[in-house]
Amino acid sequence: MQKAHKMKWGRAILISLPFFALTIFWQAYDYVVPLILSGHYRLSTTVYSLVMSVDNVVALIFLPLFGILSDRIGSRSPLIMAGMAGGTVGLLLMTLEDARAAAGDVRFVPFLIFLLIAVFFMSLHRSPSAALVADCFIRPQRTMANAVLNLMGAIAGVLFGVVGHMLISDREGTAVFTKCLTFVMLVMTAATLAYFLLAREKRFVSEVKEQNRLLGLIDEKTDAADKSRTRLTRDERKSLLLILCSVFFIYMGYNGFHTHYTNYLVTHLRKPASWTGPYLVEVGVGMLMMVPAAFITAKTGRKKSCMIGMAACIIGYFGASGVTPEKPESIYLWFLIAAFGFPLFGINLGPMVLELGKDSDSGRFMGFYYAAVTGAQIITPTLASLFINMTGYGVIGIYGAVCTAVSLCVLLPVRHGDVKPDFLRAFQDSTDVGD
Repeated sequence: MQKAHKMKWGRAILISLPFFALTIFWQAYDYVVPLILSGHYRLSTTVYSLVMSVDNVVALIFLPLFGILSDRIGSRSPLIMAGMAGGTVGLLLMTLEDARAAAGDVRFVPFLIFLLIAVFFMSLHRSPSAALVADCFIRPQRTMANAVLNLMGAIAGVLFGVVGHMLISDREGTAVFTKCLTFVMLVMTAATLAYFLLAREKRFVSEVKEQNRLLGLIDEKTDAADKSRTRLTRDERKSLLLILCSVFFIYMGYNGFHTHYTNYLVTHLRKPASWTGPYLVEVGVGMLMMVPAAFITAKTGRKKSCMIGMAACIIGYFGASGVTPEKPESIYLWFLIAAFGFPLFGINLGPMVLELGKDSDSGRFMGFYYAAVTGAQIITPTLASLFINMTGYGVIGIYGAVCTAVSLCVLLPVRHGDVKPDFLRAFQDSTDVGD
């Protein structure tokens, strides 16, 4: 007879729907808003770059606070609903104001206000959405649940890349984004409504408590009755700081490389910006690797999986730095290697942070994680540009590899954050198939 506590893949998909909606918003935001600011409002590169950094500053300040707030409320759904509703309204107002600008009636201040509304509310949404992984799955299953979360995010990126881009139209030489952004709003709304109609957060959380009891996984961090704040030991605090530093440097490398990738493609490799093959290989292979990466983690553990993935990205970045305009197609190989590596740490670093906190503190700890990611996103474009100005765009591969190598070195001394052996044995025993 097949025993209980099997991985609930359907549940993982349902709780990933808010993250799916969140991701398609940020994909559209990062792609469309720079074009709006430069094309419709005629802002210089420096000025529009400052505007584009606003979302990261807001996130750095508010993500930990919103995570704590969702812990205090005791439910993620209210903040997810408020964030999505406010973010959609902000995006709608941005779209209407941009349509006026495209028609020649340019009013930058209202557009900026609506942008700030959208960014604030979507930041409200982020930590609670990711914390659902901790709420709705027992600790040994969180890497697999996080793999599904990341897979859904990747699908949202592909959906925008394929459909959203096609809906950008041209009116007398001026790009019009109304249809594109309307599509994004419809997808955001549909995904969020599906979550609220089909997912049952309270029941999922209750089932996790019961699974912890049946599997003997109740300890000071999984005890649902204990609502006090997490108190880390000195060694746990050290591990948390090291993991967050590792997160910071891994995204310093990742975002530093990808922020300047288009100019690397055009300026260094002398290819047209429309040459999307390498990018699609990276996104597609990374997406396909999400769930297999979770099964690899089940065999090797989170820390070792992260290190394997980081090593693969170091090789991929360094290889990309050696690609020349004479043989640009060789970049496919290096992107393929990097795409294999990214999911191995992408699905594990978040659960490693969550492992150190109490289940009742998961929103706060996810806030810490996203603060580290956001800090890297604020710093790395400018820092990487300093090296580019000195040596050219070919340096971004070396930059990405060095930052990733630092991340790997920082992770080496970490002693906490993996699945505890007794947790893993209990989970494996409970999922065996017997007579």
